[in-house]
Amino acid sequence: MPDWNPLSRDTRALWRLAGPIILSQVAQVLVSFLDTVMSGQAGAAEQAVVGIGVAIWIPAFIGLMSLVQAVSPIIAHHYGAGDRAAVVRDAREGVWLAAGVGLVPLMALPWLRSWLAAAGIDPVLAQRAAIFVWGIGVGLPAALVYRALAFYSASINQTRPIMALSFLGLAVNAVLNWVLIYGHFGLPAMGGAGCGWATGIGMWVSLLALVAWTRLAPAYRDYFLWRAWHGPTWAVQRRLLRVGLPMGGAGLAEVAAFTSVAILVGRFGAVQIAAHQIALNFSALTFMLPSGLATALTIRVGHALGAGHARRARDIAWNGMAVGWFAAGAAIGPIVVLRHGVAAVYSADPAVQALAANLLLFAAFWQLFDATQVCAIGALRGYKVTLMPMVLMLVAFWAIGIPVGTWLGYVGVTGEPLKVYGFWIGLVVGLVFVSVCLVLELRRVAGRVLASGGL
Repeated sequence: MPDWNPLSRDTRALWRLAGPIILSQVAQVLVSFLDTVMSGQAGAAEQAVVGIGVAIWIPAFIGLMSLVQAVSPIIAHHYGAGDRAAVVRDAREGVWLAAGVGLVPLMALPWLRSWLAAAGIDPVLAQRAAIFVWGIGVGLPAALVYRALAFYSASINQTRPIMALSFLGLAVNAVLNWVLIYGHFGLPAMGGAGCGWATGIGMWVSLLALVAWTRLAPAYRDYFLWRAWHGPTWAVQRRLLRVGLPMGGAGLAEVAAFTSVAILVGRFGAVQIAAHQIALNFSALTFMLPSGLATALTIRVGHALGAGHARRARDIAWNGMAVGWFAAGAAIGPIVVLRHGVAAVYSADPAVQALAANLLLFAAFWQLFDATQVCAIGALRGYKVTLMPMVLMLVAFWAIGIPVGTWLGYVGVTGEPLKVYGFWIGLVVGLVFVSVCLVLELRRVAGRVLASGGL
């Protein structure tokens, strides 16, 4: 049985790998935090522009990033098996995959404004949100290639560079936000829409920095990507897609469910949108801890399986689940106690603050279930099991969570619409369902692999 002692070798190894990953993901979320806070100082309407824009681009980014994350378990297996040539080959193929899929969302941008108007969003908000998303779209291919290189780096146990460069990107974004939101250095004041362009430019800066790092740092010499480059190979791309497409579908199903609420509550006004965005952004920030653990679990389980140690892979998986539960439980109390202060940091509007503080109670409640589902998915990805998690995510959020939330939000139990509260209740119901199902799936998969003769 796995050793769940918080000072055990497995736990220490998991934290060593996960720590820089968590901090790099925190930096990524802090980009949205800065967008939300800095636009909020310009008014609730500008914050609503960012809220709508984030609701559009985050699902696309998370879905595509999760697809590209197929690089991680595949390279982790090669690394565990000691196959350096396969690590380099599949990392290059991951870069090609990321560059290709990063161009796909750009084809939808010309119709974005009309789609937002059709959803009932105020025409002015729709226009400004479309400008925000155009800026993000310019940087999306760079962001996905960056993530492909980051997954390659983490899978060969090089996580600190990704952490450092993530904070570089955060600093660039903060400066560009200040310039573009308020119109410094002779540039026009773009308000919340400027955040999208600041983020898009920052994505290219981060990519160029990571390319330089992986070319020059000695740690990458045994797995060097930047020589004898060739075009994509369909056989390898197909293998990446077989693992990655369900990962992308699962990521999209979950994140789209959460962010679509910003669109669904759009008819209730800027305060509801802004409060939802605040609570969602802070929830995403706290989610980075179990999410980083899950990414590290994928890698460590993959290393063990690549080396042929199925029993060790099982023990690593369940030890990681226990660490995730402990971390999530520790976060509940501080969120409840500090929720009003957190809301005040995001917005100066009293109505937005009050509503956001109430929504943060939901965020506190679902910490344990969110950690459960993401750590279970991370371990399953280490086993290269990705299809069933996608199916469970689709059922939990789009057959259960969103329908329940829509009914409660627009109709209510007694005929009085619960508005944004109803949607968040629906999200909680879906999250509880999927967390239980994924734990059972991990138990089944780990037991099956061990019974098949693994060590």
